[in-house]
Amino acid sequence: MLGSQVIAELLKREGVEQIFCFPMTPILEALTEAGVRLIVARQERVAGNMADGFSRTSCGDRIGVVTVQQGPGAENAFAGIAHAYTDSSPILFLPGHPGRDQAGVPPTFGSLENYRATTKWADRVPSAAAIPGRMARAFTALRSGRPGPVLLEIPVDVAEEEFRGRLEYRPVPAVRTGPDPAAVREAVRLLLAARRPLIWAGQGIFYAKASRELEQVAEQLAAPVMTSLQGKSSFDETHPLALGTTGYSQTDMVGEQLASSDALLVIGSSLTRSLFAPAIPGDGRMLIHATLDWKDLNKDYRADVPILGDAKLVLEQMLEEIARQSGKGKRDERRRSVEAGIGKLRKAWQARWAGKLKSSQVPINPYRVIGELRQALDPASAIVTHDSGSPRDQIAPLYEAVTPRGYLGWGNSTQLGFSLGAAMGAKLAAPDKLVVTFMGDAAFGMVGMDLETAVRSQIPILVLVLNNSAMGGYEQYIPKAAIEGRAKFLSGNYSQVARGLGAYAERVEDPEAVQAALQRGIAATREGNPALLEFITCEETDIAKR
Repeated sequence: MLGSQVIAELLKREGVEQIFCFPMTPILEALTEAGVRLIVARQERVAGNMADGFSRTSCGDRIGVVTVQQGPGAENAFAGIAHAYTDSSPILFLPGHPGRDQAGVPPTFGSLENYRATTKWADRVPSAAAIPGRMARAFTALRSGRPGPVLLEIPVDVAEEEFRGRLEYRPVPAVRTGPDPAAVREAVRLLLAARRPLIWAGQGIFYAKASRELEQVAEQLAAPVMTSLQGKSSFDETHPLALGTTGYSQTDMVGEQLASSDALLVIGSSLTRSLFAPAIPGDGRMLIHATLDWKDLNKDYRADVPILGDAKLVLEQMLEEIARQSGKGKRDERRRSVEAGIGKLRKAWQARWAGKLKSSQVPINPYRVIGELRQALDPASAIVTHDSGSPRDQIAPLYEAVTPRGYLGWGNSTQLGFSLGAAMGAKLAAPDKLVVTFMGDAAFGMVGMDLETAVRSQIPILVLVLNNSAMGGYEQYIPKAAIEGRAKFLSGNYSQVARGLGAYAERVEDPEAVQAALQRGIAATREGNPALLEFITCEETDIAKR
């Protein structure tokens, strides 16, 4: 066997059924011979975004793999891998390399050297004989600890080198780390003693497969649950204890409960200070922070009880400890009272936004599209994602997700256009789901040609483009450049582009026509066709601000 054939065989043993790529790498021939499906994107960045969406939707059970050509291919892929790194998404990146004798020789671009800062682990395969060991280390890193992208650089001569000896390799299992029982015991004591405990859940809940345990702990503590943007859908947002999500925008329920809580359990989140996370009020509330990565602890906030461990194992121990420390009857009474309070807040919140969601404004108000989308689909059988900027800030607080990974929230990196590739990867991971991405015209302009990838590869996603011919929000930072210099204004007919690429497409200008267009777009995806609906919208500046 050649080195490239060994790589293909080991990927198959690890459950890899397709590879995202563009357009030539040292292992493509071997992958094709091995029966691995090639998903060829129009650009390397989108290939990486597809792998990212696949891994996120699979919650790490199946790993998205992307391979690109040495040199320019590896250079062009950088944005996609960097995005996976900032959002802690486990993808395997297999770039080529000109050859071992060119390693470290200018001007050769070495992925190993250049990607070290944006990968969880990076290495160059030194020989065909070393492939099994390097692959085992790569999948160990992908399946254990904090998720993140892993890089294995494949020199051309290693791919062409003969592998000698017997190929002995078995798939790598995930390794989970349990918490300190004493820390869990103290955390539960503080939470039970609190008058208004609150849970902040992040995307670690998905990778630990801990949504059920999260719900049980919330109910036992009578604690409301808010999710980070990346953790959105880890907790059923129609549950009586659900507050919804927080990001650059958030629900009123989150704001009120965060301000009034006296004990906060943060689990599965890095608790990083950013534009996309609310600040924790510094007025003496108790903070319990449970995370998988020690680097998150005491980083931006000092935890009263730091807990290191897998979110599912932490929550399971908490349930046992709650049963030991408290009586059920009192908890039930408290839960009813908490749920009633949240119900009142939710009703007021829904009433505040009802007018926007039913607006008859022309050009179409983007909130009308959100309102119609909520009626058009079943959230239990759909996966919805957003793009950067206004589409994210508008839909994230108002769309109610009910199943784990029924919504792909992202945002530590805010690269315009990420959602198109992510939606395609999500559809490949969950072919039975309706996958919808909510994009602006600027985002689609970045990556729109890859709609042809969805057509050619038969990946039937629904793309909703809000076309207001502008990039919103920039005038507050660059007022003269944005308006006088026209730096914020765009143009284009994206339904014509989509039709030219082979997708089902419509351009919608009447708010009363939105629902029917959505139904036709959904029907097109059920027939196996990608669909794009372009809504001509106003520039809506109102968002649910923190």
